[in-house]
Amino acid sequence: MTEVIVVGSKQELIGNGYVYENIGKEFIYEGLSFLLKENGIRSYPTIPFFGYSQTKPTILPRKPTWILKIKGMELTINDLK
Repeated sequence: MTEVIVVGSKQELIGNGYVYENIGKEFIYEGLSFLLKENGIRSYPTIPFFGYSQTKPTILPRKPTWILKIKGMELTINDLK
């Protein structure tokens, strides 16, 4: 069973898309059902604790992937603004 969370703003919905623990959770925003399929990764200019290492890891940012459920149809959204 998926967990259902009601959010009050678009910013809250988008912010929850970057939390790994929210994958598979359903969010209700303005009467629409959004299911988080893949969490997003924010862009970081530097990674702490890598000091003077020769090879520095690179984090590639990505936006969350959502599934919007409307009248029995599922739409995949990759860029929610």
